[in-house]
Amino acid sequence: MFQMQTPSLPPPQAVQTTITPVSRDTTTDAGEPITYLSTPTPEVISVIVALPRGGKTDWMTHPVPGYLYILQGELTVEFADGKHLVFKTGQAFMQARTKWHRGINTGSGEMRFLAVFFGEKGTPIILNPPHAQSEPKP
Repeated sequence: MFQMQTPSLPPPQAVQTTITPVSRDTTTDAGEPITYLSTPTPEVISVIVALPRGGKTDWMTHPVPGYLYILQGELTVEFADGKHLVFKTGQAFMQARTKWHRGINTGSGEMRFLAVFFGEKGTPIILNPPHAQSEPKP
């Protein structure tokens, strides 16, 4: 009769886990209270956006909540009323939903961020004004 030998495994080593708080938000970057959609068809969408130095996104609003985490560089969020907020690598925030805004790479190199949107199937995550490059009215 053949008997299998079970190899002896080294005992598991203790692993040091590090948890680094990133953000805890109750409002968006525009000061709007955070609200969640109530839908029978929820959908989470995540994208990584990269902007070259000096690059700008189109003006936008968001019909669904969005959370941004800056992976690299410096992002300036410009609002149609002229207000500006600056976020750097490692910072995160809930994105404005009802206020027109755009992102500008004001850093010295490429800027990248992760955006996670909490929406519903069939609902766009971004709305742009009819002429995306034109400045919307505040």
